[in-house]
Amino acid sequence: HNIVITASGVHDPDSPGGAQGIPAGLGNLEGLERFGRDCEMIDGSDFNADKAYKDSKLCNVLFTRELQRRLLSSSSNNNNNNKNLVVHCFNPGLIVSTGLFRDQNKVFTKLFDFAATDLFKVGETPEWGGSALAYMTTTSETAAAAGGGGGGYYSSPPGSSKYGKDAFGNQFNLNTPSEEARDDDKAKRLWELSEKLLSL
Repeated sequence: HNIVITASGVHDPDSPGGAQGIPAGLGNLEGLERFGRDCEMIDGSDFNADKAYKDSKLCNVLFTRELQRRLLSSSSNNNNNNKNLVVHCFNPGLIVSTGLFRDQNKVFTKLFDFAATDLFKVGETPEWGGSALAYMTTTSETAAAAGGGGGGYYSSPPGSSKYGKDAFGNQFNLNTPSEEARDDDKAKRLWELSEKLLSL
């Protein structure tokens, strides 16, 4: 059984999208630590919509890894209900023609979609994003990845939708997330702070 979380390449400051504007970064989680649910940004900085989006995707990768760790830990403690659960996250790519840009100027959005998807071939289609999700939920390859350990991040180079379904398992495959996304101590603390905010 697969649990699939939607992430994005922008979680990584070294990716093309992640390098634009203020990069993702959660710092020492100071915002959550000091202000809890009233924090503007997790790192304690002032609100920035672009960074908030990137940070949310970084949180999704950290959540993926921590959930998988906890499932593996509980299954080793004789909880057989969790041993077949595999958690992964994926980057569906830049898909301009969805509601993501709904607050932008409509003419800009149309031009950006044309330029990214048709002209420069770095954008993906909504059909591609849906196919990526279907691949993540139905293939046995994701369950076998990382020795069956899960917690993986799947992505592909920009414009991979031009390969169609042949990209899945080829261009679209297990990749290494950002350095911060691999910080297991931060993933654990983020989980604990989230539990506290939710009163769990």
